[in-house]
Amino acid sequence: MEVNPALYLQQGLLGPPHATATALANPTVSIASGVVIGTTLPTTSVAAVPGVANAYLGIPFAKSPPRRFSAPEDHEPWSEPLYAQALTPACPQAVSPNRGSLDSFLDSDAASILPVDEDCLYLNIYAPQDASPSNLKAVLFWIYGGDLNGGAASEPLYNGTSLAVNGDVIVVTINYRINIFGFSNSPEIPIAERNAGFLDQRFALNWVQQNIEQFGGDREKVTIFGESAGGYSVKQLLAIPPSPRPYRAAIMESQQTKLPGNGALNFQKVLDHFNCADIDCLRAVNASDITAFLVQEPTSPLLFPPVADNATFVPDIRDAVRTGSFADVPIIIGTNKDELGPLVFLIMGMAESKGLSLAEALGYALYKLGAPILDILGIISDLASLVDGDLDWPVLSRMMTDIAFTCPSGAIANLTATSTSTWRYRYSASLFPQPSFEGQDVYHGAEIPVVFGTYPRDKETVQMVDLSQYMQQVWTTFAKNPQGGPGWPRVGTGDGPGLADIGGEYNSTGERPIDCWVTDYWCDALLPIAEKLNLAW
Repeated sequence: MEVNPALYLQQGLLGPPHATATALANPTVSIASGVVIGTTLPTTSVAAVPGVANAYLGIPFAKSPPRRFSAPEDHEPWSEPLYAQALTPACPQAVSPNRGSLDSFLDSDAASILPVDEDCLYLNIYAPQDASPSNLKAVLFWIYGGDLNGGAASEPLYNGTSLAVNGDVIVVTINYRINIFGFSNSPEIPIAERNAGFLDQRFALNWVQQNIEQFGGDREKVTIFGESAGGYSVKQLLAIPPSPRPYRAAIMESQQTKLPGNGALNFQKVLDHFNCADIDCLRAVNASDITAFLVQEPTSPLLFPPVADNATFVPDIRDAVRTGSFADVPIIIGTNKDELGPLVFLIMGMAESKGLSLAEALGYALYKLGAPILDILGIISDLASLVDGDLDWPVLSRMMTDIAFTCPSGAIANLTATSTSTWRYRYSASLFPQPSFEGQDVYHGAEIPVVFGTYPRDKETVQMVDLSQYMQQVWTTFAKNPQGGPGWPRVGTGDGPGLADIGGEYNSTGERPIDCWVTDYWCDALLPIAEKLNLAW
């Protein structure tokens, strides 16, 4: 397994394999698998509590490399100390090298330059230096986003030192398999094992239950949180909770509905391209050749959605809430103000390059992203009718953000609030403006560096620092006492404000409760349109 030192040295996350400090000078933990020797790292942001974090980087939570396309297996114990002092490679990425393509707004730019290897089933632990088995801390367990196509725990955005130190919690970040490697859709794989990526997440959660107390984490106080596809993964863990349940609370940042796609057809396309008759043949193909084929057409990458197995994935989690199988744990759920502004900007560029109207380009994009072709014209007509046919960029951006993110999250919050404590937010802080997306710069993922405290230090502002410390305090206080809530009214507690506006114009470094109609005024009209897209909830 190779690691690119240059990428991580600049983040302060990788030193020589055997640094000059002795093993005794580094944080050392003994678990059932063997001895783990970590390192210490300075925080990435202005710390509310000055200090450094203990970091254990690259601990295997399953056998790695895994058998391609198959379920994870237990890792064998190690006889020599494991030097957990360097981030490990990302799992194979299906991220187009053309960053102007339609999929770029969902994929992480950083993921396209990270070291990649199928030997990737590792996790990272960031802990306050006083954490120990006799001084246990609450645990935040992070699942990254990337549309189940890209992403990695080693992305600099997910450095957990600031969140761990400022919030006095343990932060765990994990890798899991994605795209065809995590969701092959192969009919040759038993249906209970086809969502290998979701199984990886559950395997890592089980590892935390077995081992986190040795690192100073309380196994009874685990909060799962994730963004985008990570929030979607959290939602599935709530809909089909493992038994015994390995978490007690959840935070979903920008969880979304997903277009269903046709994974089985795409898997067959991959077999045909490599002249393979079966999955064993495809297991012998170089991983980089496979991922290169997946993204060779940048406007229509081959997508591999999860398979309904009733073990790790259900197409509509609302049924789980209604039947009572949804986990009864406190929940925070929220979205960003301009989630899909960048996507609509890319659609505009495509319209100009192909001589299409914005509506025609939207239809083309929906088709390429897997929307049912027979419904697309009706969907475009329905959207246009809401604004008298005037589908300009800001209007379309708001509509698409509401269809994919705002309205489904609001509907889920209203539904879960009938049975469990639920809090909702909208993130509105414009901290990282992009000239190309002027007026639409609270985009997908904009809150991540604020939550993790991984914003650029050379560009930080007073608002950035203060808002980051506020959000870290909210997230970590919730992890310590979920029933106490984040500090604003629960969903469904009356006729007053139904969600918190975070970083908005009336409180740029905190939150202000607002009425749901501010965000949801189109939802009654848009949710039926979303149903026509056959979206997976």
